[in-house]
Amino acid sequence: MGLSRRDFFGRVAVGGVAAAVAADTVMAATPLGQLPPLGTGGTLPGKPDLYALRNGEGEHHLVGGHVATLIARTSETGGEYTAAILTGGKGAGLPLHRHAETDEVFFLLSGRLELHMDGAVHMLTEGDYAYIPAGTPHGYRMQGWRTRVLTWSIGSGLAGFYPALGTPYSRAVQPDGADTILTEAQLQKASAASDVTFLGDLPEGQATLVTARGIPDSRQPYVLQDGEGERLLAADQLFSFTQTTASNDDTFFSVLTEGPTGAPVPWHYHQHHTENFFCLEGIMTMWLNGQEVTLHPGDYCMVPPNTVHSYRMDSPYTRFFGWLVPGVFEPFFHYLGQPTEAHVFPTDPAPFSFDRVTAHMDELDLNVLIVND
Repeated sequence: MGLSRRDFFGRVAVGGVAAAVAADTVMAATPLGQLPPLGTGGTLPGKPDLYALRNGEGEHHLVGGHVATLIARTSETGGEYTAAILTGGKGAGLPLHRHAETDEVFFLLSGRLELHMDGAVHMLTEGDYAYIPAGTPHGYRMQGWRTRVLTWSIGSGLAGFYPALGTPYSRAVQPDGADTILTEAQLQKASAASDVTFLGDLPEGQATLVTARGIPDSRQPYVLQDGEGERLLAADQLFSFTQTTASNDDTFFSVLTEGPTGAPVPWHYHQHHTENFFCLEGIMTMWLNGQEVTLHPGDYCMVPPNTVHSYRMDSPYTRFFGWLVPGVFEPFFHYLGQPTEAHVFPTDPAPFSFDRVTAHMDELDLNVLIVND
């Protein structure tokens, strides 16, 4: 477009309830499209900031036969949550344990995961989801040679868990034939450094495939089959909730978004929540405070409050996973979309309708920017 970010913002009007771009919004002075690639060179910034990681980047720890790659620590999230990718082969896992004050989530990216949770044994396959509220006994064992799990926890209770339990490592994939045994000394060190109490070995039990279709409306442990959950349709985009605020006391929600190649969403920013984007399939382009980044499968981007951003899906089929902390933005999706029983976006979609969104702007953490050409 040839405009600098400062010139660009001089020619935008702020819609909705906002009167001006927040003073702490970062604006780059160099022209659009000529900024260095967004990212941290594979390392975490160590402070709350906008950043992106390529597939496999982050802080690695070898933990009893699998690798925990930290992609968001409390130093990046201001203590609101932590996130990691767990990668391992058959037999790697953790014994039965519980967290007194920390909620935890598993989303299976590939392979198979035998999850023991609250007395039941589930076999998670790609796309399945599990919510483990504080106080719930749980543990897991990987059952596929290439198993990868996206996991995050709310708060700072598990900030020191993987560093204490494992050892620093140089890559995102475990060594061949890695020892899956965790010693008593390792378990004690992790217990002293984080919100975890170990309860012994995983009990015997036959795992059953996940078939659950609904999300509870109260705080309790649950699993959800890939593609299920509450679904909303907005034009050519399908939103599939894997978690709602009603099921976790309003601390966060998570949603899968899928659709075809499309147009960018309007420039906007939020003041009171952080968005996390994790690309699962296809390609998506994001614009963040004037910088452009293309996300491929396995790439991750954290978008903190007061980051002006937009995104576009660039493949015939693009799917990405998002979790938003805290969960204040959940009503937006209900105003934008309509409930649907469909499991895929339509071939002949209706146009987007923003009438209900604009009617409720006063209650949404949403500030829309409009270019005045």
